Amino acid sequence: MKKLVAIVLALVLALGMTAVASAEASGNVLSLFLGGGTPLSMDPALNSASAGSNTIRSAFNGLMGFQLDENGEPVMAPELAESYELSEDGLTYTFTLREGLKWSDGSDFAASEIVAAWNRAASAELGADYGFLFDVIDKNEDGTLKIDVDDAARTIVVHLPYPCAYFLDLCAFPVFYAVKVDIADNEGIWATNPETYIGTGPFRMTKYAVDDVISFEKNPYYWNAENVKLDGLNFFLSEDNVAILTAYEKGTAQYIQSIDPTEFERLYATYPGELEMYISQGTYYILFNVHKDLSPASKQLTVQEQSKARFALGELVNREELVTYVTKGGQLPAHGFFPSGLADGLNSDVRSAEGYGTWYAGTNELSDVNPDLTVDQVEALQTLVDLGYPYEGSIEGGDIKFTDFPSIDFAFNNSGANALIIQYVQETWNRFGIPSTINTEAWATLQSKLKEGDAEAARMGWIADFNDVVNFLEIFISNSGNNYPRLGRDIGTYTRNSETTADAGIGAYWGDNGDQTWAEAYDALVDQVKAATDPAERAAIAAHAEKILMATGGVAPLYYYTTPQMLKPNVHDVIRLATGDVIWNYAYMD
Repeated sequence: MKKLVAIVLALVLALGMTAVASAEASGNVLSLFLGGGTPLSMDPALNSASAGSNTIRSAFNGLMGFQLDENGEPVMAPELAESYELSEDGLTYTFTLREGLKWSDGSDFAASEIVAAWNRAASAELGADYGFLFDVIDKNEDGTLKIDVDDAARTIVVHLPYPCAYFLDLCAFPVFYAVKVDIADNEGIWATNPETYIGTGPFRMTKYAVDDVISFEKNPYYWNAENVKLDGLNFFLSEDNVAILTAYEKGTAQYIQSIDPTEFERLYATYPGELEMYISQGTYYILFNVHKDLSPASKQLTVQEQSKARFALGELVNREELVTYVTKGGQLPAHGFFPSGLADGLNSDVRSAEGYGTWYAGTNELSDVNPDLTVDQVEALQTLVDLGYPYEGSIEGGDIKFTDFPSIDFAFNNSGANALIIQYVQETWNRFGIPSTINTEAWATLQSKLKEGDAEAARMGWIADFNDVVNFLEIFISNSGNNYPRLGRDIGTYTRNSETTADAGIGAYWGDNGDQTWAEAYDALVDQVKAATDPAERAAIAAHAEKILMATGGVAPLYYYTTPQMLKPNVHDVIRLATGDVIWNYAYMD
């Protein structure tokens, strides 16, 4: 098996380097490695991965977009829209589109096509992960979005049920991009064919090759084509850190994003100023499927007790040690699900704001009970003991090992530091007798398993789509396609559950007293966050919602993101957002 893997890797390296070399030879074209492999979908409405978003932004755009200001800082600006107006009550946005807009195939673009694309993305038939984002728009009696459109006047009038401070951010987000609805199937197959991948962005697709490359050329019909300096882009689809770094060091790639932390020290010394750690508003976390039964063989735990066991598993990980000695990229240890620097409409940084909880408070504080254990670890071990897990040794002696903890099937995609992180978590659990198996999956395969519910535990990350707490809360509402712990959701295709956990997702096990459905305990709070107009009230509700989420143990935040990136010094005007998105619309090479 090892020999087969080595042969496959050699072939991937050979093919990848050949493709990169030919791309570079084509002239004014950038070759980029985002890591993560082939996106599960290139449909703007169906994609929910950051690598996919970064690629999609090259071929599509929305009413709003981003440009660099005179100081080289990214700012939001009208894109397909020429201008917009907001009513005094904050409930009506009127957009006027630019004159003469065209699709990348040269056909005329109409305002009504944006409305059609939004209704498609919001529809139950499509079932998009981000479909719930359109809940901020009022609905007609037939369920369609309440939008008035006038193609002749090039205007779109959007009606909201309540003020939404981040609506313009949504208009710059890929799920709100315009697509040709008449050629866009619900499976996203259209988005893998250059002939049907017709957008309005600065580039248009010329090649789509799974696990190889997605290539773009300059779109001559882009409204601002005269300011697009590149002839094209090649997004290479590798999950191999060695191949990615090799391409950069050989000069056949100008930008890379997936880098093994063990290389950081050498790269800082060898390429001064090229390796940068961009702080992102994001959280890297472990997720647990709530349908997995964590009971020992000797005792059946209730669903609520298993929430405590899941939380303890996350609490065992020393986050300070993880970011200092494993990831080594300037990440911050996580103390809750909301990342540092995230705003709520009242506070610019909720993690340092009054009223928000702190979990894992003793992640790097040694315990008085045993100096080889942290305060968090002692608390977690005591929780498991109190829940009735059999063990040998003792907490005081530091040699405690649980003898009847069910094995956890852990899945992850091997990109960046993922392998090192998961191995660290596994070794931590193993130290205390908690067994786990690790399965490496291609990113698209892992996403499919998570969407179907067929995963017990996995690594996951969430980077803000816009700077507001609601962006992190909406991930876990019942109808969110990104709700991989299955909170408020049925069991999906998972079959290794017990009778007790068969309805864990949809039963009344959640909330402050453990007796509400997820919709009652959590969805209702998120709705209140979205509708609240008083900033202090909104912040208090958001803090309560995070508390409800953390109590499930379904997510165990590990750290707050930085994104290691290397960019050749002769490449300029790249737009890099705090959301982790990288935009190449106006980039150029010396």
